[in-house]
Amino acid sequence: MIQFQPSSSYRGDLGKEPTIVVHDCHGEGLFSNKNLIRLLNSVSPEKIKTKIPSQKWQEVFNTRKISPPELVELFDSDDNDCWIVLHEIENTPMLRRLFLEMAAALTSSLPPTYGQVKLCTGSLFISRGAATTPFHMDYGSNLLLQLRGNKRFLAFSPNDPELVSKQSLREFFGGDANPPSLKYDPAFDTKALILNLEPGLGLYMPSTSPHCTETRDHDLSVTISLSFVCPLADRIRRSALFDRKLPRLRFLPDGLKYGVATCYEMLRQTRGDYHPRHESFKPLVS
Repeated sequence: MIQFQPSSSYRGDLGKEPTIVVHDCHGEGLFSNKNLIRLLNSVSPEKIKTKIPSQKWQEVFNTRKISPPELVELFDSDDNDCWIVLHEIENTPMLRRLFLEMAAALTSSLPPTYGQVKLCTGSLFISRGAATTPFHMDYGSNLLLQLRGNKRFLAFSPNDPELVSKQSLREFFGGDANPPSLKYDPAFDTKALILNLEPGLGLYMPSTSPHCTETRDHDLSVTISLSFVCPLADRIRRSALFDRKLPRLRFLPDGLKYGVATCYEMLRQTRGDYHPRHESFKPLVS
């Protein structure tokens, strides 16, 4: 069971803003230490990354690959702060059924503009101690479920120009994963959806929703994420790409910019020289 829970102050279309989710996907025993080790051993090493655990929210988000011995040491030591992510695991046998349930919940709950799950990628976040995730945004829309432990999560609206400017979108969709114009300010916290995530709670965030997190104790926190490309995100991406390539024509309507950018990408595909920035997004295998 995965259900969207808009707050009493919620305004607008479901899918447009970050939204609380409740679920019962945490009681299956999949995320004990024993099963997490099994999962880590089943994922290709190049799909596993880590970062400095205690980055400040205003710092640049930066991950790196981790060797198997380093991974074992991080995971086994209860005294070590850690931040580990497993990428592209949506079709992993241990987790495929859960990802299919998440995709079905999105498709049945959100309007097609926001919840059409065709291309997606799955991730598992494991953290402990004073681990943080700096302020950043993602290309895909995300459904996150807390499965073990707890985490403080701040999610911000992607529709607030003070938080996400057109310049930030142009930089982000132009290829800069950490847009210079996207800056965290503690004053923004008054605008945040702030959640203390625990098993049974989750969060939906539309594409380009800025967010940051912190883990607060030494029990492992485990969060699963299904990230997907919805039609609206693709329109925003192509309009921002147009603005970056042809800045003197930014005054044109977004619909026209989207159409031109679509034709440009299709032409490059026919020539064989088009490589999507987010090649990790693939169909979910049922």
